[in-house]
Amino acid sequence: MAQNRRAPARPALAHAPFVLFVAIVLALVGLGRRAEAAVETRLLRIDPRAGVNEGTPVLTSVVELVQFSSLSEVVSNAGCGVLKGDALLACISTAVEKPGAIAKPFPFPDAQARLMVRVDGGENLATFAGKTAWGQSKKDPLVGTAWLIALDASSMMGARYQDAREVANQFIGSMGPNDIAKLIIFDDKLNAYRANTEWVTAKEKSKLIAVLAANPGPSPSSGSGRPFGGQVKGIVKAFGDLGNSGSIQNIPMMQAMVLLSNGAGREDGGSVAATAEVMKQFFNKGRFPEDNNAAPKTPLPVISIYFPNARGFVNDKLSLNDFQYMQDIANPEIGGFFDIIQAGQSVEKARTIVKLVNDRFDKLWLVKWKLSCLAPTVEQSFTLAFDNTKPPIKPDQTFKDVPIGVNPTQWPLDLNLAQTKAEADANPVYPGGTFRVYGNFCWGGEKSRAEAYFVPAGTRPDPNVNKNDPKVASQAMQTLIAQNMRGGAVEASDTFVLFQVPEDEKILEGNGDAMVTRLVVYDNRAKRASGYDEKTVLTLKAQKKPFNVLLIAGIGGGVVVVILLIVVIARGGGGGGGGKKGRGAAPPPAPVVAAPPYGGGGYGGPPAGGGYGAPPYGGGAPPGGGYGGGGYGAAPPAGPLA
Repeated sequence: MAQNRRAPARPALAHAPFVLFVAIVLALVGLGRRAEAAVETRLLRIDPRAGVNEGTPVLTSVVELVQFSSLSEVVSNAGCGVLKGDALLACISTAVEKPGAIAKPFPFPDAQARLMVRVDGGENLATFAGKTAWGQSKKDPLVGTAWLIALDASSMMGARYQDAREVANQFIGSMGPNDIAKLIIFDDKLNAYRANTEWVTAKEKSKLIAVLAANPGPSPSSGSGRPFGGQVKGIVKAFGDLGNSGSIQNIPMMQAMVLLSNGAGREDGGSVAATAEVMKQFFNKGRFPEDNNAAPKTPLPVISIYFPNARGFVNDKLSLNDFQYMQDIANPEIGGFFDIIQAGQSVEKARTIVKLVNDRFDKLWLVKWKLSCLAPTVEQSFTLAFDNTKPPIKPDQTFKDVPIGVNPTQWPLDLNLAQTKAEADANPVYPGGTFRVYGNFCWGGEKSRAEAYFVPAGTRPDPNVNKNDPKVASQAMQTLIAQNMRGGAVEASDTFVLFQVPEDEKILEGNGDAMVTRLVVYDNRAKRASGYDEKTVLTLKAQKKPFNVLLIAGIGGGVVVVILLIVVIARGGGGGGGGKKGRGAAPPPAPVVAAPPYGGGGYGGPPAGGGYGAPPYGGGAPPGGGYGGGGYGAAPPAGPLA
């Protein structure tokens, strides 16, 4: 028997493709199985647009929590490792199409969730603000997917083009209300496409269907070679068109690529299977184009559907390379998918694939966070982690030193509007007074960083002004300072700031109980402000400056002093040179004090005890003040004129 095993039935070279195929299958099925897959978290998007548009520091993230199983585990558990040829392909397809086989969704434990952003070398914790499942959030205009559908129409597709065309048709037909899509039909020419549509909305998907109808068959061959890998990378550049002038401006949060091909690359080093893994890392990195360091990080799920040609798969080394390339370019770890459609299966398989992909997307979590602090640079670093969960959840730190699509100076300050307005309702703001603004601030108690700019009554923002222009903002602040509309901080902490109100009634808008004041809080170091358009500007209850009761009392006391002085003079009889009646009258009793100079009588100074102000030469006013020590009644209340 040993001798028979050593004697090959065929030449060794005839078995070489099969040996290669077996090696691929062994790599695919893996060497071991885990009893239960680990729970992993994936940050797929960090989107600041809602916060910037609404004037609140609310960040939207798209998060996937799944128990992820690799393709090798799924195929191994299905027993595909003992099969070969078309039977193996069918087994793989059946295994991956089992719901939850690749990614089993996991609940989002919001009480244990921690999103942290790195600011000045430390981690700042964001506040959880709510969550919804992606599938339940489609009324949000940003909850949608930009689908880039790449359909292979090369001559090597042959009759498989019709099957691939049907899958493209089904993906187009399943577009959600906020989805957009672009169709590229390519053959064997690099960057020269059979069809390249514009991005269209779900309401315009008939345009894409029309393009499919206008391209019923594959292209003739234009040569022996085909740079398939380069074609795929070039097609992805279409995502760079999103948001261009004249194109769709409301870009959905998610993006995905659907690659429909037999994976046949010929006479091209970039199309060997080993390069597919490099391409996948390019998709996972999510930078399009990759050399644009200012572009936001947008990881790209790739749905790769393999359409094998019926030509002896087991012994065709080129087909093995095509299969492995299409398998490896998919990234199921971030929402991508790999499947195989053999001849005659397109309609049924297409429905299954579209449903599996959309179901997984629908189970993503749309999580909102209130983010008080942000690094003062374009690049941001985030960590999403979970404390004390069972089973443990692996954290995600893939968003490191990456732009998220926002200028940090445009990120609104985190004001506690409810508490701030409640205090203003109880104690209306008035010229010359003080008021508190509550929130979560990043100035660390440095009151010099906090400023308040009041909007003069009757002012309305110019809708045509460029709010992002630093010169416009600087000019506006200079104008308000010149109009005495700036309020400095008296006291500041991480949770509140006490502002001085300008002594000017121009801060008041309206009348009576409807009177308000409008203002913008500004951090002059971070260059961040609270909402500053007509919708988001901070509006607080206000009133005219109240009468100063102490001042009025002081004025009243001064009047009493004058009256009493007149009485004293009258009762004093006009001094020593007065008439007989005056000299004969008995003087009123006086306090026992040292005799004033030059005698006494009615010609002397004021009664002892003060009452006309502080003694000469800088001495303080005597205790009691006013006339409190004499016999003319109680002292008047203290006031500016006392």
